[in-house]
Amino acid sequence: MKTLNKILALALGMATLTGCSDFLDKSALGQLTTDEFFVTENDAVAAVVGATSIYKDYRYTRSIWSLADITTDDATTSGSDNDVAAARRMENLEFHADYARLSDRWNTCFRAINRALQAIDGIQKMDESIFSLYRKDYLLGEAYFTKAYFYFEAVRTWGDLPIYRSTPQISDKTKKRSPKSEVYALIEEDLLFATRNLPRKAQLDAKDLGRATSDVAWALLAKVYLYQEKYAEAKKAIEDNLLPLVPAEYDLMENFEDNFTMANEHCKESIFEINFRHKSDDWGLTTTGNYSAYAQGPRPFMGYGGNQPLQLLADAFEPGDTRKEGTLLTLDELKAWETPEDFASLEFDHTGYYNQKVYIKPEERIGTEDVFSMPNNLRIFRLSEVYLIYAEAVCKLGTDDALAREYMNKVRRRAGLKDNTTATGEALFDAIINENRYEFAMEGHRYFDLVRTGKAEEVFNSPEFKAVKPNAVYRPGYSELFPIPQSEIDNSQGNIVQNPM
Repeated sequence: MKTLNKILALALGMATLTGCSDFLDKSALGQLTTDEFFVTENDAVAAVVGATSIYKDYRYTRSIWSLADITTDDATTSGSDNDVAAARRMENLEFHADYARLSDRWNTCFRAINRALQAIDGIQKMDESIFSLYRKDYLLGEAYFTKAYFYFEAVRTWGDLPIYRSTPQISDKTKKRSPKSEVYALIEEDLLFATRNLPRKAQLDAKDLGRATSDVAWALLAKVYLYQEKYAEAKKAIEDNLLPLVPAEYDLMENFEDNFTMANEHCKESIFEINFRHKSDDWGLTTTGNYSAYAQGPRPFMGYGGNQPLQLLADAFEPGDTRKEGTLLTLDELKAWETPEDFASLEFDHTGYYNQKVYIKPEERIGTEDVFSMPNNLRIFRLSEVYLIYAEAVCKLGTDDALAREYMNKVRRRAGLKDNTTATGEALFDAIINENRYEFAMEGHRYFDLVRTGKAEEVFNSPEFKAVKPNAVYRPGYSELFPIPQSEIDNSQGNIVQNPM
């Protein structure tokens, strides 16, 4: 009970947080100091769980597609008229600092970072002899990975960021933004620590599936290198640490859509996914269910319908690409699978498609009124992404187009497509980026991929895009980054400077 009381005290202190600056208020730190809280192994585990719990926070998971799908040629804001009106400016690329989903993303990213820092500072002071269930360095590795993961989410959203290397103090409230190069350096440092101290996925007990591993640390590090155009480093990270695990520990699923069923959670292709579970009458910020899936489901019988694929996406798939069926849920499928009463109640359908990757067929659902709390996991990193990162890195190095094609074609073959045997140079790079679109459509990749590859202006100025979103204007020098929530600028007393708007 003593440990539980300490956990509750720490959690209540954290629950008051609304952002990076608020975290620095003395009252938000709770009544327990780090030395008072971190006494037993259970305390250390609880602190790490407090940080990793943010993966499940629906304000974070909802921001994934709110920022990177509906702003692109893949999807549109849907749901009620009020929902559409609230997000329309973002969809038109008129980014504004008062958009609630931006605040959600900032707050959850920095809440996770701050909790991870508290865990790191506390656990580092604990004696190794206290630990029996988990190695001390394992828990530290998990905290460092969580900090790196959310710093990466933040840096690609906002660029320059405040850097915290230890639990923030009152004096940090006015900390200014550091250059994104320094943020990336910190992320690399944290991920390298995680690679040295976390187990591989194959070494996890079944009860620990969903926790960070050295495999996902290497995968994320390769992605971080790719974002910085460190192609040699990305290639080496994958070549030395992930490709040797294939096929003994990882391999592509034979059928693309099997990646997203509840029966295949933590499958041989999955490197990292966020666990969810069903709980009756579960609602609110602490839901254990996958709200992100619910928010995208057909309205009203399975969600809010908030993120609908566009016909532009449907038309982009090559003929015969099995990923099209695994990505796009059609009205004919809904009519066949749902009850006549539920299908007849469908409302606010704007495109005729929904996200197949998060849809759960009626026979797989648990309960009848608890769709909000469905336990389908959110897939974050798959082997197919590792293959495409590797292909892109090799392509950009310009030394072995055949090798780049080989790994791109592994993904194409699984989708039922013929090998691309001729593309080289820039044409090969374009082909790889297209494969990224088809493979990860509706998973929160598209906007960031277009920006980092320099293709955003071309896509958003195309006649096809303008025909669907005529009011959207991509502005080089402005649209690459999202605005920082105005509340954070105010809380920092102006020390955090806004991105160009």
